[in-house]
Amino acid sequence: MKATITLIAFIVVSAMNLFGQTTVSTLVDDAATPFTDDIIQDASGNLYCADYSGDAVFKRTPAGTVSTFASGLNTPNGLAFNQAGELYVCDNIGNRIYKFDATGTPLDTIDVVYPSGIIKDVASDTMIFTNYGSVNAIKKLAPDGNVSDFHVGGELDGPVGLEYCQGELYVANFNDRKIFRVEQDTLVYITQLPGSGYLGFLANAGDHLLATSFNGQKIYRIDPIVAEVNLYAGSITGSTDGALDSAKFSRPNGIYVNPAMDSIYISEYNTGKLRLISGFTLGVPEMTVATAFKAYPNPFQNELSINYSSEQPFTLTMLTLDGKTVHQIRDLNTDEVHVPLNNIESGSYLIQIEIDGSIVAQQRVVRY
Repeated sequence: MKATITLIAFIVVSAMNLFGQTTVSTLVDDAATPFTDDIIQDASGNLYCADYSGDAVFKRTPAGTVSTFASGLNTPNGLAFNQAGELYVCDNIGNRIYKFDATGTPLDTIDVVYPSGIIKDVASDTMIFTNYGSVNAIKKLAPDGNVSDFHVGGELDGPVGLEYCQGELYVANFNDRKIFRVEQDTLVYITQLPGSGYLGFLANAGDHLLATSFNGQKIYRIDPIVAEVNLYAGSITGSTDGALDSAKFSRPNGIYVNPAMDSIYISEYNTGKLRLISGFTLGVPEMTVATAFKAYPNPFQNELSINYSSEQPFTLTMLTLDGKTVHQIRDLNTDEVHVPLNNIESGSYLIQIEIDGSIVAQQRVVRY
């Protein structure tokens, strides 16, 4: 898949509508509590950030209070919550994954080699994690502590960032800045961030991904369906707050978009600052509530398969991005639907699942 790269200082597009002024501010700037690595948020709005250059994971409450959540680690890296709200922490050079309860009390230690990024599987409490170092791999950690291979070697080159977008799992190589879609039996190359240096982490931005360019001092916006990369923010090294088009970052690394899709949090490896991008709303958010919803292949050519499990009849609707219905099937009660679509034009569409008049899931698809 050929990537299209558009380098612009500031973008306003239909899938990321900006209302008012989008600004960058600094939330944490304290050498005693550096926010340098992966970021995650719990159900109460508390932010957690690993300090890879130190030995701790720090916590920031919605009120702005910062404290040490867990310490005594080696190089804390990726963070992920399970369904019970227990936090998994990858200790990269420490060769362990730790599990903590909501108070920071250790619950379990799993010995693995060079764990880096981690994310909860969308359909279960299995954790998916990457290995960075002498082993290039994606592995699975079952709730009972059993570790198994998912993908090993191949095009993986220092994999760290993991993120879901529109129901699909993506992985990013730290070393060569390449991004892949993770399928059960293969990795599908999507695109590569421009420039040189490293790619820090990925974040879900509705129907797009955001990625930090660690050495480039930039944040990129990726459309994983059509492999388009746009410069979203950043330019040269600095820590300038203010309007998005003039703000500067110093080795942006961790990145997280909150569930309301109105705040982007970024950690800086150089300064330990926690930065906030606000003053916008993201359009076409990922609304997939059911874990069994999937539209594939994506992009598609003549036929699209829809996999969705529901105990109630549902309506499947295909719309243009401006809301025009091009195909609809009512009162479906089957798990798999194959829709012939060879008569529609090439372009982007929205697949919606409705139950009793309410949209419960949606995904953007592309016909090529």
